[in-house]
Amino acid sequence: MPHLSQTKNMDNFLEALLRDHQRYLPIIEFLDAIILNTSELSWADCEQVGLALGEQNKSVFCAGIRTGMIKALGGDTNLNGNDKLQAILTFAQKLNEDSSSVTEMDIQAIRDAGWNDQTVEDVVGLVAVLKVYSILANGLGFKALPEAAFDEMGAATVQMKGYTPVFRSFMEKIQAA
Repeated sequence: MPHLSQTKNMDNFLEALLRDHQRYLPIIEFLDAIILNTSELSWADCEQVGLALGEQNKSVFCAGIRTGMIKALGGDTNLNGNDKLQAILTFAQKLNEDSSSVTEMDIQAIRDAGWNDQTVEDVVGLVAVLKVYSILANGLGFKALPEAAFDEMGAATVQMKGYTPVFRSFMEKIQAA
């Protein structure tokens, strides 16, 4: 259950972001700027990173939405045998846990897996914005929704080609009401 008086009657983290949309829209735009403009990572790859970080950060809401997104993108949450993406996940989790511990050896491991330096920068930006989401969701007290709700959110986000268009459509509905 959400912790604050202004969000106590909300079931969905998205509602809390919409309540103060001027504050949170730039974060959503930043997420789209990273996910939709990565050098080598697919949108589904980015969501895989997001799922791993949501789980690492114990953010059930963030892990839930990432699972819905992976399904909507036709991906698989099982990464067995995908060593190339596993190198990204290992780096992302280390960065998420303690960004000051990243070394040149960590970067080289990504290069050795076949990724370029721009992808490293993409992952750094992705980890940063996803960490913000996990902190907001956990700190405000939002938990998971039913799986069907996450699946619906994922399908709408893919159909509208990003988080920002979905968020803006909800903003317009609120403003029209």
